[in-house]
Amino acid sequence: MYYFYWLPIGTDAKVRRIPWVTVAIAVANGALFAALHLTPGAVAASYGWAFKAAHPTVGSAIASLFLHADPMHLIGNMVFLGVFGPPLETRIGGLRFAICYLACGWLSNLAQAATILSLSPGLAAAPIVGASGAISGLMGLFLVRLHFAHLRFASVTMLLLHGVVRPTRFTLPATAGIGLWFALTIAQALAIEAPATAYVAHLGGAALGAVFGLAMGLVPESRLEHLLTKGRRYAERGEWFAALGELEAYLARVPGDADVLVEAARIQRVTRQERQAAERFREAIRLWLEGGARRKACDAYEEMKRLLGPDAGLPPTDLLRVARANEELGRSGDASRAYEAYGRRYPERHAAILALLKSADIERRLLNNPGRARYLYEEILRRPLRADIRDVAEARRRAAEELLERHAAAAG
Repeated sequence: MYYFYWLPIGTDAKVRRIPWVTVAIAVANGALFAALHLTPGAVAASYGWAFKAAHPTVGSAIASLFLHADPMHLIGNMVFLGVFGPPLETRIGGLRFAICYLACGWLSNLAQAATILSLSPGLAAAPIVGASGAISGLMGLFLVRLHFAHLRFASVTMLLLHGVVRPTRFTLPATAGIGLWFALTIAQALAIEAPATAYVAHLGGAALGAVFGLAMGLVPESRLEHLLTKGRRYAERGEWFAALGELEAYLARVPGDADVLVEAARIQRVTRQERQAAERFREAIRLWLEGGARRKACDAYEEMKRLLGPDAGLPPTDLLRVARANEELGRSGDASRAYEAYGRRYPERHAAILALLKSADIERRLLNNPGRARYLYEEILRRPLRADIRDVAEARRRAAEELLERHAAAAG
């Protein structure tokens, strides 16, 4: 004889930011449960707030979503909320998430009430409490927006005749995991012959969540993220060309996603497509610079040089902007190298000499590297210069030499 129980404990769908609405719902449930059980007589008084099939109201339907019968009831619902809530909220937004949560809870309670009045009218005054209908709605919404995600489960199998307990973990696709969960819920409800059990609220909530997801137009967003997810899974397995194909399909629809451009560039470098990889890096850096994401642009430039070599340069305007951004971010070494790269790569441009001067000044003043600074000043002095710029370069070269002499004296 066996007893099998399993609980979702996580998903591979990333949470993109802090899910404030999910946090607020969890805190409200926990705080209300504690307040009711710590205040004498409050639990009995809460019967009046609970939703009942005999007297269904919108207020009691919403209030019941924050009432729980016992600690395990609360913990179980909050575990489900913690798994499905954050990835959904950070994709559809807090307002739509809150509306879907409350609406699914309210309407699923109405469905449960109708079932009770039809099948067990003697239970019409019994309270219907818990967030199960609302959370089931999130699970239905999850199937529309994140059907391609994988769910992690913890399970316990008890061999009752032998007294053996076997805990384990496993992973399932979301469609299989959620589908099996509801199938198990229905089987348990039917097996114990409890028509008032809230499995109607569970199923009704899930159906409503799926309807809300379709009505909100989440299917195109789901398809796009599915392409990204498939590409990343292929990449994790080292199936580079398959991964690149999925990312290319995504970029054909969203060409301005700089993060995915860099992902594709990394794979193209692995597959020996250096020219295409450099183009992708350049485009991503341009987009980040235009969007004010200076740190990402500078990081991508350094990564491009590391992966593709110093010859994979940037257009002059973008290279100068990266140099300035590094300087503003306090990355003196990176700024010096970027200014130097500009001066060497584009010697015919008016700003080339000024860029080399800037690089040499950073080496001398900020990096305390007078030897490198003197080398750059000497290179500048070998180029055709205006008289005033030559005087400046010569004076700074002498300053670098004096600093070198002081270093040598201190070392001696």
